[in-house]
Amino acid sequence: MKGFGAGFRNRNPLVLLVAAALLVPALLGFEYLFTSGAWSVVPLKYCLRNSGDSFTYVSWTVGYNKRRPPRMPAVYLTGGSAAREAIVSGPSLAAEVRRSGGPRVAAWDLACINQNFAETLAVADNVPDSPAWVLIGVNLGRFTAFPAQSEQQVIGRDLVLKSSLLQKYVSRAYGHHTYSYTILPGIFSYLTSYLKKDGPALLEARPVTREYLQHHYTLSGIHTPGQKERMVAQWNAARYPVFRRNLAYNLAMLEQLVARCEQRGVRAVIVELPLNEDVVKGRFDEAIAQYREPVQALARERDVPYLDFNRELAIPSADFHDLSHLVEPGRVLWQKRLAEELVTLLDSGSDGQGGLL
Repeated sequence: MKGFGAGFRNRNPLVLLVAAALLVPALLGFEYLFTSGAWSVVPLKYCLRNSGDSFTYVSWTVGYNKRRPPRMPAVYLTGGSAAREAIVSGPSLAAEVRRSGGPRVAAWDLACINQNFAETLAVADNVPDSPAWVLIGVNLGRFTAFPAQSEQQVIGRDLVLKSSLLQKYVSRAYGHHTYSYTILPGIFSYLTSYLKKDGPALLEARPVTREYLQHHYTLSGIHTPGQKERMVAQWNAARYPVFRRNLAYNLAMLEQLVARCEQRGVRAVIVELPLNEDVVKGRFDEAIAQYREPVQALARERDVPYLDFNRELAIPSADFHDLSHLVEPGRVLWQKRLAEELVTLLDSGSDGQGGLL
């Protein structure tokens, strides 16, 4: 043991060079466990840091599908927490598509709290393309993400997913993360937070298991009409300036996301996420128009479907937790309408045989 410890204290340059040469491939091999999706061999229940750990759920699910591509068309809903709460579940959405007369599909809700377009790009860059549809949820909140926040995805935070295209784009367009070639910082951040919480249990050989709970909001905890009314004024006063400051950056990132889907042969669909029109009553129209017009132009230019059925669906305020997060009755209605839209898109899919069957 004394000799082993002495090796760490050795200052000989040759010894240090050899150690560094051995460390680099070891670290790259360790990163490969995550970038290849191999880490998904460990069941999700052992990987979650808490029951609502949507970052890990998304990362693990993408890795799992990367290693074991679905045998049927895959549908991935992406976005922030409004998208997470918008449907009952991925399997439920797939069943709704089938009930609505569509083909058999596999579906996942890959939305997570404050998911920015850089994170969605990393998802789109990693899901298997055999064939796949990425539903890109948009709303005001998605255009408030700060550049520094978005660019953390280059190094694997908060999603443990690697996108070389994202790194090259951020480096070329903004001069950031030019030498960030790995997602080891994100991997180590995930492992550190995991071990901080569950390390003692692991040392005692009793690993903790958790079930992923997609929904954070329920009918029993919705805000009152007065609280929702105040949220409108608060958003216009505090969040609107943030939205305007970051709009151009997020539009550019969305364009990179759509372009990457096209390059990979993954079908992109832009979807307006739920909005509590009963309460908002048009008071976000000025802000919404600022992102909607360029997004619609992008959709036309790239031949990407753009779905917006919120006003037509007219979900009442009682089915919203606040201004954008649906609860049980509302998400059933929104999911059903989304499924109906998907049936049309899937039937007109471009596989040369009139669909994606």
